[in-house]
Amino acid sequence: MPEKRTVKESQRLKDRIDELKHIEAQLRIKDFAIASSINGIAIGDLDGNVTYVNDSALRLWGGDDPEEILGKPITMFAQSQQQAQEIIQIILEQGTWAGEISGRKKDNSLFTVLLSASLVKDEQAEPICMMCSFVDITERKQIENELRIKDSAIASSIDGIGISDMKGDIIYVNKAALEMWGADDPSEVLGTSVLRFAQSEQQASEIIQAILDKGKWSGEASGFKKDGAPITVHLSASLVKNEKGEPVCMMDSFVDITDRKRMEEDLRIKDFAIASSVQGIGIADLEGRITYVNDATVKMWGADDTSEMLGKSILDLASSQDEALSVFAEFLEKGGWSGEISGRKKDGSPITVLLSASLVKNEKGEPICMMDSFVDITQRKQIEKELQIKNFAIDSSINPITLTDAEGKTTYANDAALKMIGAHDISEVLGKSFAEISQSKEEAMAIKKTVFEKGSWSGEISGYRLDGSPIYVHLSSNIVKNENGEPICGMNYFMDITERKQMEEELRIKDFAISSSIQGIGIGDLEGNITYVNDAALKMWGASDASEVLGTSALDLAQSEQEAMEIYQEIVEKGSWSGEASGFKKDGSPITVHLSASLVKNEKGEPVCMMDSFVDITDRKRMEEDLRIKDFAIASSINGIAIGDLQGNITYVNDAFIRLWGGKDPCEVLGRSALSFARSQDEAMQILKAVYEKGDWFGEIIATKRNGTPFAVQLSASMVNNDDGKPICLMCSFVDITERKNTEQRLRKAYESLEQRVEERTEELVRANIRLKKEVEERKAAQESLMQKEEELNIKSLNLEEANTALKVLLKRGEQDKNELEEKVLTNIKELAVPYIEKLRQTGLDEKQELYIQILESNLNDIVSPFLKKLSSHYLNLTPTEIQVANLVREGKSTKEIAELLHISKRAIEFHRNNIRDKLGLKQEKTNLRSYLMSLA
Repeated sequence: MPEKRTVKESQRLKDRIDELKHIEAQLRIKDFAIASSINGIAIGDLDGNVTYVNDSALRLWGGDDPEEILGKPITMFAQSQQQAQEIIQIILEQGTWAGEISGRKKDNSLFTVLLSASLVKDEQAEPICMMCSFVDITERKQIENELRIKDSAIASSIDGIGISDMKGDIIYVNKAALEMWGADDPSEVLGTSVLRFAQSEQQASEIIQAILDKGKWSGEASGFKKDGAPITVHLSASLVKNEKGEPVCMMDSFVDITDRKRMEEDLRIKDFAIASSVQGIGIADLEGRITYVNDATVKMWGADDTSEMLGKSILDLASSQDEALSVFAEFLEKGGWSGEISGRKKDGSPITVLLSASLVKNEKGEPICMMDSFVDITQRKQIEKELQIKNFAIDSSINPITLTDAEGKTTYANDAALKMIGAHDISEVLGKSFAEISQSKEEAMAIKKTVFEKGSWSGEISGYRLDGSPIYVHLSSNIVKNENGEPICGMNYFMDITERKQMEEELRIKDFAISSSIQGIGIGDLEGNITYVNDAALKMWGASDASEVLGTSALDLAQSEQEAMEIYQEIVEKGSWSGEASGFKKDGSPITVHLSASLVKNEKGEPVCMMDSFVDITDRKRMEEDLRIKDFAIASSINGIAIGDLQGNITYVNDAFIRLWGGKDPCEVLGRSALSFARSQDEAMQILKAVYEKGDWFGEIIATKRNGTPFAVQLSASMVNNDDGKPICLMCSFVDITERKNTEQRLRKAYESLEQRVEERTEELVRANIRLKKEVEERKAAQESLMQKEEELNIKSLNLEEANTALKVLLKRGEQDKNELEEKVLTNIKELAVPYIEKLRQTGLDEKQELYIQILESNLNDIVSPFLKKLSSHYLNLTPTEIQVANLVREGKSTKEIAELLHISKRAIEFHRNNIRDKLGLKQEKTNLRSYLMSLA
């Protein structure tokens, strides 16, 4: 019977040791997994105080030592303390929480993480702590925001923007492009070839080929709108490439310049007409200083070059200053003047001109300059005064003049009028009414009525030439009366102002373009003082009104006055400058812009001002710096990192990978298949397949170094996707775990040694049982001998019974003392030794220290193994932490003192005290816990 009990107890001891080894192995694996996780992991007590962080969490926070974080409340790391408290409350109530949250790093900078938090419970489903796993998504959030901004910018751009695939089929157009083409919905153009919109399919094909060959193309291109109307655009097209430099699509930006091209042609014609007009034409500013004269005027004045007249006052050309001032005053008062005036030529000879002067106003009705048309009538004035002179003046006038009958039909037109209307012979206009060539018949009839009622009319009116082209004229119409005051005909005097109207419209468009440009545009004088800025420039600088910058020096806005002076000097010397420049906004914050500056010159080639165009690239520069830092981080990582294409061929490795593999230069591995580094090609193919199918893979694999030596690595492989979710490459992270695997092997050998010692102990127990059995048999033989002598001992039986009774009492007392001693030894080891062994194990021991811990644990097991068969301690069902708490309670320590000693919260101590009372059967009783524990001792 004792032999069977010993065998059973030995088997239970072996089973318990196996179970402890299995649990310890699992705990060690989990501990390694948490410590080496690429995700940040933190553990906190039930009050929200941090009790553990892994290296990833520490790096994420920007710290170097876990002691900077341990013991501090989790809420202090959040940007919003209130939000963090709410999340902790949800975890305590519901058990989990997941979502995005913003926090602050050690340097107080903000970052965003994807947080997964859960309540950790023990085997009794009692909460013991909280565990948080978080991934830094700051960069992803910034990229998402940047992509949203870029997408909105493209969609809302006033320039037409389109994207097509490599064959030229349209895959995207913005609203401006649709409106430019005259469409309402993108479906009308998506999927169609860009060739269908071109006037010349050959030209379009050549442009596409130039983009594919050179990567970009810029110029003017002609096409058709949806309704068939022709359109001319300024096209800027470029080839879009991915991060590998592979072309993926083509992007086009185009501006409708149809009206501008038409206007340029009209302006060119009018400019030629004015320049070659036989009529003297001049333009002066509001102070009367001449700013333009045509060749006829130069010839009329007797000069050799226009420069001799430009800048002079028109009053200087008059014979009579008083007469000229009177005319000038009347002109300014009424907005125009027409008549004869005398002056002097360059050589001092007299000249009389027929002058028609008008005040030129902008679209707001504000006067901007004066325009004069004059004919030299000196010769006419010197000859006859009557009809011959008048008829000659009318016939030879370079100003268009017509005569009409009482019904308004043309009876005469001079050559200038015929030329203005586009006729070759007077027969083409005789008998026709002006109303027939007017753009508005109602307006023409109203003018005719006014002339008949009031005798005259003067103003601007629009019409058509005989070829159908539009024309704008300044018309002066009046009734001609005889000496009796009777109307005999109507006389119309025209001045062609078509070119001036178009020029005004062109200037207005350019002004609107500069004002509404999304690029910052500024104009400064030759000393660098700002004279104009558009709204985009004000917004970029952080101002609300132009008055805040006008008149100030552009040098005041630069971060480096020396750099600004160098740029200014280069503009003055070379005429232009382009590049990046740094400055300060109104609020003092730094800004970096791409600046294109040029010297603006007049028609004489003289510099008059400077014009700057700038684009805010502050965010782009910051992003470039962030990307540079990340690239340095990957390059200097202590983990081996490799990037490969979708076929598994390596395209990048960092220095840690080269050292891990045993090489010296990245060229030794670039271009090689990642499979070639694995000892088992089949296993490597399975891993690559898993990455393709699931997106990632994590585990251990045996690789081979350059010299053929095998080594174990922990591999993290994942598929890298672009913004559209399409895979673009593979990324792998390697950690050499060869030493760790060797350590595990040594642990297995140690456990095998322990099992052998258990078997040897079991054999010793069997031999002891055999000896005990032999003693029992000998005792039986002695008993038989005693029975034979029973009669002899009857006399002494009473004495033997009394001695036997006393012996039983002593044996029972000895057995009780032995049991108490065994329980005390076991309890003291479990309370005073095992918890601190566990604490030592959690302090990050090296390999030698870990081996000492294993030996100490093995020796303690040898000490307690003889007692296990009689183990009846009340402490058997308590955890190591509960035993520590119970021991400190028995010593009279308060809850607060215990919490400080064990470095956990008071709430957690209360939780353990309740568990101890429950396991000792005191939950429903009023027994003092310390008194009960002292009674057990």
